[in-house]
Amino acid sequence: MKKFHLLILLIFFVNLMFADEINSLKTKLRHYSLDGIRIIADKPQETIGAVDIIEFDPTLSLPETNIAESVEKINGLHVSTGGKAGSTLRLRGFDNDQIMIMLDGRPLGGGYFGNVDLNTIPVSDIKEIRILKGPVSSLYGSDTMGGVINIITDSPSNSSWLKMGTEFKRNNTNKSFVSSTHDLGEWDYWFYASHYQTDGFILSNDFIPTNFENGEERENCARDQWDIQTKLNFTLFDFHSLGFQAGYTFMNTKEIPESIFENNKREFIDWSRYQLSTLGSFQLRHNFTTDINIYYDRYDDTYAEFNPQTGEMYSQWPSNIDSWILGAHQKFNWDITDNFNSTFGYRSEKQSYLRKDNGDYPEWYGNEKSIHNGFWQTEFSYKTFNFTLGSGVSFFKQDSRDNWISHFEPSTGIYYKSSQNWKYSIAFSSNTKYPTMHQLFSSSSGNEALKEERAIKSEFNLLVPYSFDYFSGSIQQSFFYNHITGLIEKLGGTYSNIDQIDSYGYEISSKFYFIWEHQTDYSYIKYSNESNAKLLETPSHSIRFIERVKLPSSVTLEYNSVWKDVRYTEENVDLPSFWLHSVFINYKISRYKFLFGVENIFDLNYQEEYGYPGEGVNFIFSLRGEFF
Repeated sequence: MKKFHLLILLIFFVNLMFADEINSLKTKLRHYSLDGIRIIADKPQETIGAVDIIEFDPTLSLPETNIAESVEKINGLHVSTGGKAGSTLRLRGFDNDQIMIMLDGRPLGGGYFGNVDLNTIPVSDIKEIRILKGPVSSLYGSDTMGGVINIITDSPSNSSWLKMGTEFKRNNTNKSFVSSTHDLGEWDYWFYASHYQTDGFILSNDFIPTNFENGEERENCARDQWDIQTKLNFTLFDFHSLGFQAGYTFMNTKEIPESIFENNKREFIDWSRYQLSTLGSFQLRHNFTTDINIYYDRYDDTYAEFNPQTGEMYSQWPSNIDSWILGAHQKFNWDITDNFNSTFGYRSEKQSYLRKDNGDYPEWYGNEKSIHNGFWQTEFSYKTFNFTLGSGVSFFKQDSRDNWISHFEPSTGIYYKSSQNWKYSIAFSSNTKYPTMHQLFSSSSGNEALKEERAIKSEFNLLVPYSFDYFSGSIQQSFFYNHITGLIEKLGGTYSNIDQIDSYGYEISSKFYFIWEHQTDYSYIKYSNESNAKLLETPSHSIRFIERVKLPSSVTLEYNSVWKDVRYTEENVDLPSFWLHSVFINYKISRYKFLFGVENIFDLNYQEEYGYPGEGVNFIFSLRGEFF
């Protein structure tokens, strides 16, 4: 804690040192304010490879109730639901705990298991979501081996004070929210509260139940979730900004979906998550700025298993886990010339947990691990050419380890834009993922000698825009290759670093406009040495079609169709391929937005994971409005 206090004092002292410079800046620079005090990945400074951006159209009402549903339209990204982790995200074959999830530029902690359940992150005044699937800039630090997902919230405006909305689906699934936000000049605020409830989801009529599944609705999937989020931002002395964020998400009971081949009932009791952060941006000179982010994440939950015959709790449960993450991130940006920029900084993070149950942890037991990242990156641009070069150095230590683990994380990106507006980019990086606290310290499968996972990633991208008479659009292609070492898997029931794996693939996305909007995505991924490990739960081939038609009277019609190839599982069972089709109708009148949709319109049966069937046909109705 002393280091974090010293860091705050250092920021204050530096601003005092440059007080005279700040006064002279008032005659050199125009007044401005930061949009929500966001630290985001702007290409190319913090994005050395291609970035996929989900932009949220403010004129449309969204069919999504959480982030998991929002990001699954991204090419090469797959989301499934099953098991204790809730939603499972896979990005070009990398798992959820290998991907850094960020909110307005700050990492979201994954707790003891390292998984951020995207189902628990509501869609709340989001401007866009940026997904880095390939090489990742050294400015992000470690734990980015699988990529980065940055959720960027919208800036407060002065157009309205209050937003309200509600959404309904089958089987008592509903969400209601209220949001108040306003820009008052020198300061602004944002407040959001929501309630999400579901009794599970309805299964397809084609689903054949086992003895453990009723075949009508998905059992043990109920949840009753409350979420409160708030932000407060200030402009200081014309050139500085300071912001505070706080959030609290809780559920009295969060049921855990069971495989149809199991006869258990499991749930989290008193599940809660706390978030606190301070974000600031300071103009030290006319070409020299610094951003600082101090954040705190905490998870509390009680895990319980019940006997469905007797209704009694198993003897070794409940299991109580309290985990937290405290971190600080400071970045300096120096615009040396109009074409030459340098960025450097430091990130520090400490993770800790306490655990207690009636089995292996009769008394409270805990451990800690620490991560430190120093980083530097330089960007040079000349006409239509851009070159980015950087490197980071990371340090990792846990309580029981005698020495620190350290290594370099270099990254580089090259961009070129032709006279025909064709955009080329090639990028390389070395990114790591340190073991989670569960992988290190679990009494049943932990291994405190684990080393980091590491991926040397390369990617080539080509974006070709075109326009012919009534046709216009673009084609984007990506080729990628990942050399992965130290992959952590269970061997004999214990986590171990296994042999290296190479993955490679190709993605293409075609978007064009003729009468209405058309989009086609295709992705392919393969492991080059599957004798070491198989590509699990991720289809080698997947295709998505999106058709969007704007009709008179502010009506928008969208058709969405996705096909996923056969997937391999840890149980050595091949899941069959499947098609899903959905349709949505949006209507906007004045300050009100209406949505009606039908998901899985042909009521087809499919499995996202082995033993976890997907939902059948679902009807959605949404109403949102702005007031004052």
